[in-house]
Amino acid sequence: MEEELNSIRKELIKTQIIGAPGMILVGLGLYGVFGAKGNAFHPFLNDLNNCYTILAVGGAIAVWEAIKVAQLVKRQSKLHKQQNR
Repeated sequence: MEEELNSIRKELIKTQIIGAPGMILVGLGLYGVFGAKGNAFHPFLNDLNNCYTILAVGGAIAVWEAIKVAQLVKRQSKLHKQQNR
């Protein structure tokens, strides 16, 4: 059971590392849409179509990460409950 808990912890860390670029993309997209006002630090972010695309891709990655983390945490809590019996 301890091996499975360690496996879940490793999978959680891996998922969070994979999901980090998604949150960065969301942040860049929001900056381009609301913060830059045509004067972004990179010209790519001055085009709203690019920003909306970045938001969509980043949002999809973030949703995947949230679902995966929720599944892993649910499995982890079940194992903790079984272990405490």
